[in-house]
This record gives sequence, C-alpha cells and structure tokens, in this order.
Amino acid sequence: MRKLTALALVLSVLLFQFTPLASVKAETVEPVVSVKLVNYLGDQHAITIKPSYLYTIKNSDLVLNANTEYTVTATTQGVTLKQGSTVLGEFTSFEITPSLYKNPVSINGRQYLGDVAFTNEKGTYVRPVNTLPIEDYLKGVVPNEVYTSWNLQALKTQAVAARTYAMSYAGKVINDTVSYQVYGGYTWYDSTNQAVDQTFGQVVTYNNKLINAVFSSSNGGRTESNSNAWGGTQLSYFPVKEDPYDKQTPWTLAIQKTQIDLTGKDLANYSAWWNTVSEKDKTVTDNLKSWLVANKHPGKTIKITSIPKVSFYAPSSGGRVTKGAITVDYLVKGDVDSSQKLVVHHLELKDLTSTKLKSMLNSRAMLSLLVTETNETSTSTTFNGKGNGHGVGMSQYGAQKMASLGKDYREILDFYYPTTTLLSFYTTKYPRKEQEQEPPKDTVAPDAPSVNALGDNQTSLTGVTEPNASVIAKVENEVIGTGLADEAGKFAITIAKQPADTKVSVTSKDAAENESTATVVTVTDQTPPSVPIVNEVSDQDTTLTGVTEANAAVTVKAGDATFSAVADGNGTFTVSIPVQIGGTTIAVSAKDKAGNESQAPSFAVKSMLKAPLAPKVNEVSDQDTVIKGTTEANATVIVKNGSLQLATGKADAKGNYSISIAKQKAGSTLYVTVQNAGGTSSATAVTVQDKTAPAAPKVNAVSDQDTKVTGSAEANAAVTVKAGTTTVGTAKAGANGAFSVAISLQKANTKLSVQAKDAAGNSSTVSTVTVTAKQKAPVKPTVNEVSDRSTAVTGTAEANATVVIKNGSLQLAAGKADAKGNYSISIAKQKAGSNLSVTAGNTAGVSPAVTVTVQDKTAPVTPKVNAVSNQDTVVTGSTEAGAEVHVKIDKKVIGKGNAKSDGTFSITIPKQPAATKLAVIAKDAANNYSSNAFVTVSAVQTKPALPTVNTLTEKSTAVTGTGEKNASIYIKVGGKIIASGKIDGNGKFSVKIPAQKAGTEVTAVLQNKVGYSPYKIVKVQDTTPPAPPVVNAVTSLSTFLSGKTEANAVITIKSGTKLIASGKADTKGQFKVTIPKQTAGVKLAVTAKDAANNYSSNTFVTVSAVQTKPALPTVATLTEKSTAVTGTGEKNASIYIKVGGKIIASGKIDGNGKFSVKIPAQKAGTEVTAVLQNKVGYSPYKIVKVQDTTPPAPPAVNAVTSLSTFLSGKTEANAVITIKSGTKVIASGKADSKGQFKVTIPKQKVGVKLTVTAKDAAGNTSSAVNINVK
Repeated sequence: MRKLTALALVLSVLLFQFTPLASVKAETVEPVVSVKLVNYLGDQHAITIKPSYLYTIKNSDLVLNANTEYTVTATTQGVTLKQGSTVLGEFTSFEITPSLYKNPVSINGRQYLGDVAFTNEKGTYVRPVNTLPIEDYLKGVVPNEVYTSWNLQALKTQAVAARTYAMSYAGKVINDTVSYQVYGGYTWYDSTNQAVDQTFGQVVTYNNKLINAVFSSSNGGRTESNSNAWGGTQLSYFPVKEDPYDKQTPWTLAIQKTQIDLTGKDLANYSAWWNTVSEKDKTVTDNLKSWLVANKHPGKTIKITSIPKVSFYAPSSGGRVTKGAITVDYLVKGDVDSSQKLVVHHLELKDLTSTKLKSMLNSRAMLSLLVTETNETSTSTTFNGKGNGHGVGMSQYGAQKMASLGKDYREILDFYYPTTTLLSFYTTKYPRKEQEQEPPKDTVAPDAPSVNALGDNQTSLTGVTEPNASVIAKVENEVIGTGLADEAGKFAITIAKQPADTKVSVTSKDAAENESTATVVTVTDQTPPSVPIVNEVSDQDTTLTGVTEANAAVTVKAGDATFSAVADGNGTFTVSIPVQIGGTTIAVSAKDKAGNESQAPSFAVKSMLKAPLAPKVNEVSDQDTVIKGTTEANATVIVKNGSLQLATGKADAKGNYSISIAKQKAGSTLYVTVQNAGGTSSATAVTVQDKTAPAAPKVNAVSDQDTKVTGSAEANAAVTVKAGTTTVGTAKAGANGAFSVAISLQKANTKLSVQAKDAAGNSSTVSTVTVTAKQKAPVKPTVNEVSDRSTAVTGTAEANATVVIKNGSLQLAAGKADAKGNYSISIAKQKAGSNLSVTAGNTAGVSPAVTVTVQDKTAPVTPKVNAVSNQDTVVTGSTEAGAEVHVKIDKKVIGKGNAKSDGTFSITIPKQPAATKLAVIAKDAANNYSSNAFVTVSAVQTKPALPTVNTLTEKSTAVTGTGEKNASIYIKVGGKIIASGKIDGNGKFSVKIPAQKAGTEVTAVLQNKVGYSPYKIVKVQDTTPPAPPVVNAVTSLSTFLSGKTEANAVITIKSGTKLIASGKADTKGQFKVTIPKQTAGVKLAVTAKDAANNYSSNTFVTVSAVQTKPALPTVATLTEKSTAVTGTGEKNASIYIKVGGKIIASGKIDGNGKFSVKIPAQKAGTEVTAVLQNKVGYSPYKIVKVQDTTPPAPPAVNAVTSLSTFLSGKTEANAVITIKSGTKVIASGKADSKGQFKVTIPKQKVGVKLTVTAKDAAGNTSSAVNINVK
C-alpha cells in the first residue's frame, strides 16, 4: 500500500520519544499550520512560482500577476525575485498572500493554497513555507495516507487520526515529509475532502488529552502494544488483541546462505574475479556492506561470501520478535594474510534488537516484525510473517474492512483506540478571504494578431499576439477555433481544414476581455488534386479516359512520350494516344490551377493478345551458320548474343524457322525470342557447342633415356601418349599450349603416338615420334638386408653391370650382375651399425651409391643378477651396455630400466615375498632378447606393519582385525595394556576386552622377533540413542514446547511429516523451542538427536484446547420484515440481541455453531447488535443495519403537454425519479425532503407515453406510472 508503513513507523517513534501529550482545551477557531516544502521540492537553488490569481507581497508594493511565471533564487544572504531576466526585488525573505484564498500558487508545478514565505536555507537553497488553516492542510495529507477510493467511513477514521496527530504541532513550523505527515499541497480529492469536512475539528482523547493516534497499514491480525513496540508505560488504548478485520498481509523473506561461492577462486589473485562476481541477495548484502563499512572497515570495498546464520527470536506478547542474531562471512578488498591471500572475515552478532537487525538487512520483503515461521535448510533461511508496519493502534486495511461491513468511523476508532473519547477540538473555521477589492480595470485592447499563411490542408493556425492572450478564429462570425498564446505571445490553434479562398478572421482577447481588431487571412489552395481515376487501357485503344479534379490539366506519359488534355467541369477527361504494346507502362497525373500536382501512379497496358511461348531451338555449334527451331506460326524470331542482335527472321505457317547467322564462338550463349501482336515471349538460351578438333600436336624428340615427352598442342588440351595400344602417359597442355607428359623409359625404336583432345571431347589427328638410343650410367642398384651375420651382399642392378661394395673407403668386394641383373657377392661379416655403400657401373659410368646399414641380429648375453631379499626394492646386476632390462614375475613386468655404458643396471621393484622367483631379461636396441636369468627372493624379517582394527562401539567386548601372521598383539587404553593375544596363521586376530565408553581411544600394537609395529588407535563409537525426551504439556495457545532430554541434544518437533520447529538442549538437557500455535487435538512428535547422530524414539504430545472469548459471530442480512436473527458462532455459546443498548432477545448457539433468535420486526436503518458469551467472556459486538426492502408507492404525476419542459409530482422523500419514453431514459431527478419533484424534460409529441418510477435510497424501485402527453 502506498505511503503507509514508513510514515506510520517514523511517526510512532517520533511521537513516543519526543511529543508530550497535549491537554485538550476547547478552541473556537480552527488553528493554522506552517509547513516547510521539502518532500516534493527537494533542495533547489532556484524555483519557479506561478500564481493563478493576483498575489501581493506582504510589506511591499510588489504585486504578482495571475498566470505569470516568476523565479525565486537563493543568494548568499537571502532570496531574489525575478520576472524573466528582470530583478523585481532582493529580500532576506518575503511572503506572498492571495487576493482570494481559493486561488492557489504553483511552486515548481505543484499547487498550494494560503500564504507562502520564501526563505534562504543554508545560504544555498530556497525554502518555501506554506501557512494555511489546518483543515485544508489535512485535505492535502489524507490522500497521501490511504486510497481515495476507500469507503467514506474508513477515510473519516484516517482524517480523525491525522488531525489528532497534527494538533500536536499546531502553531509550529513543520515539514511535508514522513517526519511529520506527507503533505501534497492543493492535490485534493472529493472523497477525502468529504471525510475531513464531516469530521471537522474532531480528535481522539484519553483523560481529556490528545492521544498519539498511531496506525500502520496492516497488523497481521493482531495488534501490538506501545510498550512492546517502543518501551515505556503501557497505555490502555494500545492493547494486544486479535483483529478479525485486518487482511494480515503475508510476507516472505528468503536469504541464501552462500552469497558468493569461493570454490575454485584464487584468493591470492582476487583481482582476476573480484569485479565479475556479485552476491545473490543484492538488497540484503548492499545494506550489510554499508553497515560493515560504517562500523568496521571505513572506506573499504567489501563482498559478502555467506550468511550462514540469521535468526529472529524472543517474541513479545503481541507476537512480534524482539531479538535477532546474524553471522556473516566476508572479504575486504586488499586485506590479505602473509601468503597474500584474501582473509575471510567472520562476524557474529547476538542479541541485537529485532529492529536493528531488520534495518541492517534493509529488506523490503520483511514488512513487519510479526514472524510466524522460520524455515532453515542447508542452503537458505526463510522467514514468513504477517502484517505491514509496527501494528500499534489502527490498521488501515482493518479500518477499510470494518467500514465495508457497515461500521461508522466512531466504531472503528473505538475498536482500535479502546477507552478513548472522540471530542471536537474547535468548532469555527479559520477565516479565509473570499472577496477582494476590484483592481483598476484594463481597457486597452491587444494589437491585431500577426497570423501566418494558412493553406487548405492545414489544421493549425499559428501566429503571434500579446503574451497569454486568448486567440479566437472565425469564419463568417462562426468560431472555428480558440487557443491561448504562451509567455512569448506565440499561439497555435487547432482548426478544421478550410476550403481554399475562405477568409478567416483572427482576434485576440486579454485577461480583461479587451478584444483586438481582426486580422483576416485568406486560405490558399495547397492541396494537390487526388490521384486520377483511369479507365483500363488495352493494346487496342487510341484514347485514355478517366476522372480527376474539375478543370485539372491531365498529363499522360507512355515511355518517353507525353500526351495531355484538360478535364471538363465534372472532372472527366479523354486523352488521345497511339496504340501501345501490351505491358507498356503508362503514368497519369493531374495539376490544378494553383499548380498543385497529384501523384502519378503507373499501370501497364493490357494485352488483348497473349505473347507467344518461348521458342524451341535446335543445337548450335561453332561450325553452324544457321539457327533452327520451332515456334508460333508466322511469329518474328529474334536471335541475340548478349545484347547484340545477330539476326531476325520469320517462322513459316507451321512454326518452323531457319535463320542465317555468322559462326559463333564455342561457349557463347545465344538468346532466341519471338514476337507477335500480343507481345514478346521469354527468351530461350542455347550454348554454342564446340565441334572443332584441335590441330595435331607438335612433339619433340624422345630418347631411350627420357622420362617425359614434350611439345605443344591446343591450349588446355588433354594430351595422351601411347606405345602401341598401351597408354604410357597423359597430361594437360598449359594455357600457352605447351605440354610435358611423364613416361617410363622406352626402348630405342619404340614408336610413340601423341594425340590431343579439347574440353568438348574433339580429338586431334595423331602425331608420332620414334624413341632414339642413348647410352648412360646404370641407375642405383637395389640391395637386400645385410646383418652382422651376413657373408654375402645380394640384390639387383643393370644386367651385366659391375657391382662394387665398400665400408667407408675400404672396398670389401666386387662382382658382376648376371644377364637378368641379379648379383650375390661374398664379404666378411661386418659389425652391426656399419654403413656399406654399393654401386653399379657400365661403360657409360657408375651409378649413384646405395647405402645399407648392417643390422644387429645378435642377442645380448644372459644378464648376471645379484641376490634379492624380501626387503629389497631394487634388482642389480650386469648385461650388454645400454640394454633395456625387464624384471618379471611369470609374465608380469614389475620393473624395468636401462643398463649403463659399463653394462651395470639397478631396477626399482616393489618388495617381494620371500621365495618369489624373478626372471630378468635384457633387450638390445635392435630388439634382440637375451635368455632369462632367474633369481629367487630370500627372506629377511622386519618389524610388523600397522595392523588393521575393526570398528569398536561401547558394546564391543573384543578387538578384531588383521596383522602379520603369528605376531603378538597388545591392546592398550590410557597407556595400560588391558588385553593381549596372538595373530593366527591366516593373519587374523580376536582379543577379548571389557566394554569401553563411547569416545575412549583404544590402541593396538604388534610385536615379532625384530620389534614393534606402529600404534593403531581406534575411537569407541557411540551407537546408543538418547532416551525419549520428556515433554511438558502443550496447549492451543502455546508458542513454545519445553522439556528435558540428553545434554546438548538437538530437538526436532513434527506435526505429521511436517517439521514445525527444532532447537537444542542446554548442558543440563533442558530445552525450550519456539513453535507456531497449534490447533487443539494436533499430535506432535518430539525426537532427540545426540552428537553421534543417534535418534531417540518419538515422544508424542497432544495439543490441548484452551478456551478463549468467543470470536465475532456472523449475522445474516436483516430487513424490516425479519422476525429472527440468524447466523453462526461458537458452538453452545449464549447469544444476546441488542437494539439501542437494550437486550431485545437471547438464545443459544447449537452444536453445529448455528443460531436463530426471534425478535420483533425492526425499522429499516435500525442497528441491531449481536454478542456471544461463553465461560471466559464476551465476543466483539457484531452490528448489522436493518435493510430497507419496501419499494416506494407509485409516484403521483401531474399532467404533461406537448409544450411542457418539466414533469412534476410527489413521491417518497428524497426518492430518485426516472422518466422513460419506451425503453429510453429521457430525464431523471430527485425529490426533495417533502417528496415534491420537478424534473426538466425535452418537449414531447402529443400522444407519447411516458413511464415514471421512483427509487428510494435503498435501491427499491416503485411500480411504474404511465402518463400520455397531451
């Protein structure tokens, strides 16, 4: 709701802390109040004021004119008043007062009644102070407190509360902010004005003193006491009580525990992410950061990382929390530790006042301190509550609800401020100046206005005249527009469009009603003719016809040709044109005598004949000199290459055509179209085919040593070389025609054929070339693998070639290849890794050398391995230098490494059990493996390893586990051996011990011949759940559940499966957990959980009923015919019916909560009160007003004639009269307090039948009276 909570809270705090209660002394005259204008104006160096009427400056001859803007500017010592740039006066301060009170002054756009003083504030700002009667002040206050659309009784309640508070500062200078009451100036509403007027002077008092009539938007269904809210003495008119009328206003505040997740964030390099992360709950964390800066880290930049704990507790008797606690983790930018990492600060605040914690959180979501539920999860804390504001005194929504139920403002005030009295503080209105002396009359008329040209297409008439003057535009004495000139005299008046040549008379009138002479402006023709309407034009027409503006000049454009004519007096026109080809574009425009030209839309000439279809075209090659095909009989055929027309011709009677053309280049695209009288066909495109074969290629000489054939052919042609029918090579000629075709060596005298083929697949004639003989050195021989065991080198070379084998520069051997080129030459064995070179020679020379490396095919010798024990983690020995050594168990490699240059090796392995057989093998660089060397692991005893011990609980009577076979085991507690035993041959043990307490540390240690194992320490686990908690009784009014359980246990309380609360027992096991009130009969389950997460069984407690006073009964509608009061209420309660404070009937509510009590029939408007009673006390009063359901008698209607302008008669006092003719309402009016009525009607025709009905204030309508017009 607007403006409610903040104001109510601020007011209440201020009032209870600073404002003394004022004694009520009956005043006769309404007081005035002076208000500094701060809220809407702010701090302004200069402001603009504009009186709506004549204002004077007190103690000065200066006068401020109506509707004129002035500027008030702050100076170092005071204020300056200006009109435009003219300084009217310099003052320490000055005060203006209106000639008539009802005329407001505008201050920066907001209007105010009364006097206004302009003062200097702090040597910088202009501060207006508005002084006016307090009732008019309230009319500017109440609309800012409640919705103006609310029930009048609720508005009257608010008016009295606001007046009561306002009277505490009557005669003082206040301001228009929430520090007092928000005052909106002369922003009034009929509804709130009525509320203020009808409660004139009324205030709420206690013991003849004004009360602090505080209020809030919503109290959540329960009022709060003043002492709970603000401390001090408890006042009887601010009790804690249930409010059945308040709408309760539920709210929720959720706070995430983790605000910034630091996972993965480098706290040493925080600049990399500081500016890219932000908190999840920005509203909450921004205010917390402001508090931290103000109270802990001045001038620092902070980020909140988590809010792991926040709570509100210690509810008052009114249910509002009074205490709060919060834990916050946060980072301070630049605050780092010795390792340059950001320090995570931890702040924990306990037992804060709830208002302080709420302020620190500054969450708009938390509307009140009435917290009804707290839900905490691993990720968030959520508070649910009701109400909006402090809850003391009146609930504004509750007042509205009471009013809507028919209660008047006195009942509402009595409910919210019990034990108080409503008094009239004053009875006479403060005098307001309603008349003034007539100022000297202005008799000087303004000069004739200067008026700008006006066209017949314009709807705004502009010009210049006297500033602020009224401007009137007329045509033949009929007003067509009025307006007001601005401060500079400029005006712009909206008028209807006027016909050309119309004479418009323009005058101006000043505020004194002096009117200038007229300025006459003639409307010029600026409207172009409308677009001509043109009839259809076909390729057969020789005229173009249509309609346009009368006598307009018509222009027709067809291509580059222009034709024209003039429309006749009716606007019809005929323009002669030559026959146009179908599809030709024609544009038509019209120009009037004023030279205004219409738009010229275009349209196409309609073809009466259809254009031919696209022709069919036969294939065209670069050898053809004619183009052939078929089309429409006798059509004209046009052949183009691009935009170049090659030829035209005519199809014969059968549609065949043959048209001579020059030969076209292969790849060219020809376009063929045909024409007839109906137009031109679409084009058929045909590509000129390549049918010309390339010239025979030119081929260079080829020898038996050549591996390519070269020459020239048609550019880009594919060149194929064949030996006989076998293709020996292909290639593509370049853009210059040159080609080079790779071939294998050909024998001398071989005949090669060479042919070229172009892209179109045309092949040239074949060119031939014969291979010539040419001797040359052999090519490189091939050499088979040579190893360090080989005694011959083998391979292939040129037939009969001489083969030479060398190791470096040393020739090892030479030999001859046989007739097939195979050779095998004996050599001595060569060392692995040696490089041998092999060449082949003939009479023409020696081939390039082939290098072959002698391969290592000799396995390393079996490694020598040193002894290995079960304590060793390396295997050592010697083998071939650089060999890779593997240590295996069966086939699994457990370690490997390389021998050093001296052949020694040391291979890391895991410790192996004694008697394990290890295999050691060496592999050289050539992947030759040695045979295995075997070594058996020998036994060496060591101290036992750490034993394993199974879980121990407080119930365990044996320690069990595993350890070194046959070792001794000792069990210790507190350094003393409590038991011992022996580990069996399988490595298992079980040693009996006395049961130990949970948390006891039990130590196990092993011993063998070498020594003791490390200590194995096991803590005894707690597996015993707490006993079921002892729970005290819980009633339907309880707000906590208490009892006793195991010390420090966590208490969980559930209703069904729903967790409703949890808490923790103290060191003595006592607990007290806050819970929401539960319904009688609800079964609560209470469990306890110890630190070891053992849960007790449930203790169940059933909520018992506590009887309270009965709630407000519901009462069915009563009418003046009702003889019983019916409704619902508390079962079996007594009910009393009162009228005028006296009991007129009583009864009992049945077991279903229903009642029906007989009463004598009551008059409409009577207030009937129902109240319930039980053993505890009385319910609130339910007041029902008796409804009027009896319609008025038919009205008595006087005669009506065709000359009558009213209809008169008599009916029920104050009834509304409705007059209809048929079903149409023609008039309505209201009867006076004596039932007489006289309603104005339009004259009716003789014989018309009028129907007249009367409706009373309750909405009951009489039967109709019919009367015929005479």
